[in-house]
Amino acid sequence: MPPLEIPASLAPDLLARVQARFAPWPLIQDWDMAFVAMDPGKATVSLRPNKHTLNGPRGSVNGGVLATVADMTCALALCTVFDGLMPFATQDLHIRYLEPAKGEVIGKAELVRLSRRGAVLECRLMCGKNVVAHCTAHFSIKPNLPG
Repeated sequence: MPPLEIPASLAPDLLARVQARFAPWPLIQDWDMAFVAMDPGKATVSLRPNKHTLNGPRGSVNGGVLATVADMTCALALCTVFDGLMPFATQDLHIRYLEPAKGEVIGKAELVRLSRRGAVLECRLMCGKNVVAHCTAHFSIKPNLPG
């Protein structure tokens, strides 16, 4: 069986297909999360803070929300290997919060290592020019999982 590889290019409609698939999810609608870009082994997601994602009067995005954004951004980067399918599951996620996330959050993830059984990705969450959180994630690849 040949090894998995990051594709040289993506189908031109991949981002639109993935956006349509997740559009009805409350996570996307209620949290005001958007899938901004996908490139081979990479993805960008944005989150505009609102009443569902903020830590009350503090005005910063909740840490659990940030972890979810990082996880989703990593999953989107990894699904570029599978033409948008997701035959994988998060095995573990490590996040380091560097400062409060005040304002729009941009997540940028990149595939670091890929094998037939797993993948490691890195994600940086930014508010403006500031890195507010850094994350690494490991996904278990299971070809028999529904995509």
